Amino acid sequence: MNVWIRVTRKRAKCNYCSQMIETGEYQVICRYFMKLKHSERTWTKEMHFHAKDPYCWVERAVAELQTRPHIENRGKAPLPINDEQRSARKRLLQRRASVIQRINKEMEAQRRPDKLIHLTDLLEKFAVLIEKEGGVPESWKT
Repeated sequence: MNVWIRVTRKRAKCNYCSQMIETGEYQVICRYFMKLKHSERTWTKEMHFHAKDPYCWVERAVAELQTRPHIENRGKAPLPINDEQRSARKRLLQRRASVIQRINKEMEAQRRPDKLIHLTDLLEKFAVLIEKEGGVPESWKT
């Protein structure tokens, strides 16, 4: 959707209050780009609103926002833990990530089996510790 404001060059009917917007007055124009889901057919729809007194575009926007309240749905829901547990969990996750990097470096270079065994034991210990701080992430279970 594109929204802009301009001086009216040709009389238009306000889509909010149904009064005419006279030439020379400011108007807000909203242009929607429409398309059917399973079709190639496209079209545009323009809506005109008063930009100055009676401020129809602001009233329309407020009414639109009240009918569809914003609900944040990006990302994962935060864990229901307090700040101390969250910081302890973060430290454990960082230490686990460090161990994983050390395992990868060990696999690429020397391949010392005793060192790899020690590092994998550390990973298992971190899984037990992190269980106390809010549970093991799903990616660890695979």
